Amino acid sequence: MPVSENPYAAPLASVGETVDPGIRDEVRKQIKYAWVAASISGLLTLVFALVAISGTSIFGYTAWELVDAALVFGLAFGIYKKSRICAVVTFAYFIAAKIYMMVEAGQPNGIVLAMVFAFFYYQGVIGTFAYHKIVRSHAAQHPGRV
Repeated sequence: MPVSENPYAAPLASVGETVDPGIRDEVRKQIKYAWVAASISGLLTLVFALVAISGTSIFGYTAWELVDAALVFGLAFGIYKKSRICAVVTFAYFIAAKIYMMVEAGQPNGIVLAMVFAFFYYQGVIGTFAYHKIVRSHAAQHPGRV
């Protein structure tokens, strides 16, 4: 009898939990750092957009940055859920936005902070791909189990 059909076998996961078979702490941290960095970026963008809406000009932000904040929060949630697509889009979007901002400003402003965020986003790309590789390997070794 396959393990998944054994009524006496331990449950694979409790209700609301997921099984992460053999996921290394390093992979978990890479993913966590990326979604936390994206959440911080979204929060800062939201604050600056709200300040801009109140009538104070700050860093050239406008109400349109609310859309950017919503996008970044959505991507952060996707990374939290271990989405490779969201991790890659976040990294690419951040790089493209920084290049655009530097071209518009005519000088590289905030390059050190940008490199820190880019590093965390890149780690998220590595982490999400590693996560899915491990899950795929586990599924191949244990068919019928999550």
